Amino acid sequence: MLKTRILSAMIGIPVILGLLYAGGVYWKALFIILALVALLEYLQMMRRAHQNPLVIPAILIMLILLFADALATRLPGAALLGLLAVIALFVLRYPLYTWSDVSLSLLGAAYIGFLMSFALRLAAFPGAFAIVMLCLLITWGSDIGGYVFGRVWGKHKLTPLLSPNKTWEGALGALLLAAVLAWAWSQLVQLPLSPSKVVLLAIAGSICAQLGDLFESGMKRFWGAKDSGRIIPGHGGVLDRFDSFLLVLPLVYLVVSSI
Repeated sequence: MLKTRILSAMIGIPVILGLLYAGGVYWKALFIILALVALLEYLQMMRRAHQNPLVIPAILIMLILLFADALATRLPGAALLGLLAVIALFVLRYPLYTWSDVSLSLLGAAYIGFLMSFALRLAAFPGAFAIVMLCLLITWGSDIGGYVFGRVWGKHKLTPLLSPNKTWEGALGALLLAAVLAWAWSQLVQLPLSPSKVVLLAIAGSICAQLGDLFESGMKRFWGAKDSGRIIPGHGGVLDRFDSFLLVLPLVYLVVSSI
């Protein structure tokens, strides 16, 4: 399993970084595909738990939120169209679809579409690649630091009912490694933040990353799923790999855009 995870990372990470570095249509296509796959994984988890997701309306709403910035003044009309699609399907197919099906489908579409939309907005920033790399380094540093510190020194459970393997020691390690990697990146490239502010942003980002990871853990526990999908050998699904990134991304975007 470990060899499979390492091999997947060795193949997947260069591909992702290459598309991001190329920018433009490649950048946008990458995040559109990731958002679509993540939502389909979410809806499939619902289906495996014997619920009926509203697939087409959920995809429509997710895409509307994903392209919210591009839609601009047309966003209210597009959002109304998506909401009407949900309502019409619920009314016309009742009782096939329950209120729980509607609510959970909307939650997944809104969560993934809204958060991933910041990736498309970020593409227009000067030095976008350096900034999205900062997001990724904070995410990866948080994940790796949490895992290593938790395995070596972890004794005190962080959220035993939600994620039994998470510890306070691991959470601290996540903060430390995220901060170190972000600071090192700030020494290599020009970022619109001073190194000290980058470190503070990394600490806040690591907290968001851990919350995102725990949120998805709760989601999978609710549906009795081990992984969101199997598309990435050894790693599970797209939602499994990008659950932390989804919350780091908007934080970094909002901080950088406020400068």
